Amino acid sequence: MHLLAEQPILAEAAARFGVDEPLEPTFVPAFRALLRALHEEARLSPAGAERTRERLLRAIGRRVALAQLEQASPSVTTIAIERPIVVTGFPRTGTTLLHNLLARVEGLWAPPLWQLRMPVAPVALAGDELASWEQQQRDDAAALLDSVYSAAPEFRAIHPMHPDWPDECNWLLRNCFSTLVNAFSWFVPGYVEFLRTCDMRPAYADHRRYIRALVHRHGGQPRLALKDPFHMWHVEAFLTAYPDATIISLHREPVQIVPSLASLCASLQAIDTDSPRTQSEIGRFSLYILGQGLRALEQARRTLASERFIDIPYRELLASPGAVLRSLGERLGFDASAVAVEEAGRWLEQNRQHKLGRHHYALEDFGLTAGIIEEYFEEYRARFGPLLV
Repeated sequence: MHLLAEQPILAEAAARFGVDEPLEPTFVPAFRALLRALHEEARLSPAGAERTRERLLRAIGRRVALAQLEQASPSVTTIAIERPIVVTGFPRTGTTLLHNLLARVEGLWAPPLWQLRMPVAPVALAGDELASWEQQQRDDAAALLDSVYSAAPEFRAIHPMHPDWPDECNWLLRNCFSTLVNAFSWFVPGYVEFLRTCDMRPAYADHRRYIRALVHRHGGQPRLALKDPFHMWHVEAFLTAYPDATIISLHREPVQIVPSLASLCASLQAIDTDSPRTQSEIGRFSLYILGQGLRALEQARRTLASERFIDIPYRELLASPGAVLRSLGERLGFDASAVAVEEAGRWLEQNRQHKLGRHHYALEDFGLTAGIIEEYFEEYRARFGPLLV
């Protein structure tokens, strides 16, 4: 019996969380596809397999916690999520920067990393016990980051994170086993193919359930600022869950996106394997992932109203972040006041690019050339070329 066999994991989850059925049938196909790819493709080390098994068990536990919250507090299921602002775009296009700037605007709320990791508190906790649990979650998030940065030091420069900073809401989709972040963490092309063809609407319905749980804990009716590059792969499914959302799409020169993404994958995948893929394999894998995104992006932009999207060049965001923030405020109806811009600027100065080291990468490191990228991104350039120069 290998560590990532389906039935033993589900049996352990049922015993650990005190339930008969820890995983609804809707998400069994994604769970199985991920397990199969992990077993057949990811080349996990024994320690990596142990860590992966625990990650899956904890994801199942978060599913159980959400169901228990909704049963104990049915009003959670009716919380309105209105006019969310969603930042997306190919990975490595400045989405993290823009999201952190939006989080400094009064009236917008971007859930922090520690809450996205643990969106539901145990229903029995209150008062000091709840406060103690929340502090433990912050500490656990900090310990996780220390562990990742220790195992892959270059990741700190690639994607700086902090327990109290906003982060990607693929943390919520991990609980549905339906996010491409899994393909960054592990070399799993079969799983990427599964996500290309599966119906993502149930996963995004779950995403909305977790968001409601977060808003319930936060209190009030904040306007959400969310961010995840992977929403771009599933825009239409996302909009079934959030029909009045506005999508901010960032754009960057593809010849810079591809090697940066490949470097990110190489750094993360090295953590759980003792037999890493070659740089060329990771380069082709990264192009494969991006190819799925290119097709999804083209489909969404061809069929959805242009008013649903705001396109921003990466170079413009880097050059004039305050101006970008003010422009977005005018278009989306939030107050990007001088105070908000000053606060955003202060965060930007404290966390300026390359402060934690420079992210070094080159196409040639991953067996790629500028000509390959030019050909691969021909349609993307035809549509968004003016935003790339």
